[in-house]
Amino acid sequence: MTGMRRAALALAGTLLAWAGPPVPIPPPHYEAPLWPVPGPFQERGTFQERGPFQEAGRLQEPRERTASSRGDAAAEVVAAVNRHRAEVGCGPVRLRTSLNRAAQAHSADMARSRRLAHTGTDGSSPAARMRAAGYHLRQTGETIAAGVGTPQAAVRTWMDSAPHRAIILTCRYTHAGVGVADGDGGPWWTLDLATGH
Repeated sequence: MTGMRRAALALAGTLLAWAGPPVPIPPPHYEAPLWPVPGPFQERGTFQERGPFQEAGRLQEPRERTASSRGDAAAEVVAAVNRHRAEVGCGPVRLRTSLNRAAQAHSADMARSRRLAHTGTDGSSPAARMRAAGYHLRQTGETIAAGVGTPQAAVRTWMDSAPHRAIILTCRYTHAGVGVADGDGGPWWTLDLATGH
């Protein structure tokens, strides 16, 4: 019996030693967005007493730009993009209404949710949004930004980031869509580039 007792105690000791203290779980992988989203009081790197969408201590809801101001911004983004593409021998991209719809919807979604992400709040991918807007795509790329005030500044931000510069300078893209939405932390910019069939 003492032999059985010793064996049981040894087994119990082994199990306790084996279980030991709980092993710490490593934190999940995290990637910061390429462009930090400015807070409500920050605009282009400087802090202000009041942000553009704050009034009397409370944040305002995102405002919709007029169709003509969105159209002007889209044309300016594409003109700046095409200047960079011409420098490396790529052909120009042309605005497509369906891609503009997809880009504008995503910019508005980012402004409402105040998050800079390629995945929409409904879980949609850039390609899914472009297809839903009526574009028959073969290849696609998307760049996004927040907190830069002008079309030229948005393009400059993308060109200063190697992955986004590579998307803009991909010669196979022939069409573009641009979205811009005002809101806390914005303006929120989306540039969709694609080749259709």
